[in-house]
Amino acid sequence: MPKRTTHTYSSEDARPAGPDSDLFVYYCKYCGSHVLITDTQLQKMPKRKTDKAHVLDKKKHLARLNISEGGKVLLKRGEGMVEKQFRMNCLGCELFVCYRTEEDLESTSFIYVVDGAVSTVAAETNPQDAPVPPCISQLEGGLVQVAIEVEDRAQRSAITRVNADDVRVTVAAPAARGEANNELLECWV
Repeated sequence: MPKRTTHTYSSEDARPAGPDSDLFVYYCKYCGSHVLITDTQLQKMPKRKTDKAHVLDKKKHLARLNISEGGKVLLKRGEGMVEKQFRMNCLGCELFVCYRTEEDLESTSFIYVVDGAVSTVAAETNPQDAPVPPCISQLEGGLVQVAIEVEDRAQRSAITRVNADDVRVTVAAPAARGEANNELLECWV
């Protein structure tokens, strides 16, 4: 008769993940989706001179990607030089996060991670580190520009949506004679 044993594991038994961990998880800086797991820190990897992308050598380091194929792009590099890039996009937001120069992902030696595209911090774990959507940008001199879509004659003034394209705001005033603009400036600026 086989011997039965019961093992109980808890989070207290787990080895803490962190700077001394064997694996590093990288998330899309825009949407916070998991993109890459590797056994090295990208900051320690060499960077390409052309676009400052981090070079991850798959022959030396583990690289598990959670991406979708983004297609082939031809880029002009210097006098008469053309580079083929087979782009890879984040599954969460379909933004370009890394690329390779060989068509087959399995046989490629190098993965190039776009500079600034990934982070070791997930937006869900630290909401204060959540990425700012592209519709909100900082201009020179510390000014901030926000793309706003305004809906007038609403029941009340409120921010109803924030996405990559715009911040949607409802105001109670009608658009005629600039009343909606005045209410928008009074409420949100």
